[in-house]
Amino acid sequence: MAKNGKKSKSLIASGIWCVVAVVVLFGYLGMVMGVPNMLNTIMKTAHDLLLNTVLYLMSICVITGAMGRVFVEFGVVALLERTLRPLMRPIFNLPGVTSLGAVMTFLSDNPAIISLAKDKRFASYFK
Repeated sequence: MAKNGKKSKSLIASGIWCVVAVVVLFGYLGMVMGVPNMLNTIMKTAHDLLLNTVLYLMSICVITGAMGRVFVEFGVVALLERTLRPLMRPIFNLPGVTSLGAVMTFLSDNPAIISLAKDKRFASYFK
């Protein structure tokens, strides 16, 4: 019980420091830029970030995840396994289908492999 008390006190102290740092940072920016200009800049940056970055990356994740499922369904994964097994097994001690996972992870920044990891046919290559 005493351990939890110390932990919560340290969390409260770090929370106070975080709030103070944020207030000082945005207070300073508001004084230098002016509050309306600061808020306008923050909103425009957030809007641009959402539309031009986040939605674009999300669409790539959805498309590569769907492609992975199609590849499993129509036998492309089995073809990759057979073709790349001689290369992947001696070098990395992994089945050939890991190359598909590596490419999908690279293209989608990780989330697309989650749909394949739950697929029983894809997971059967790793047993």
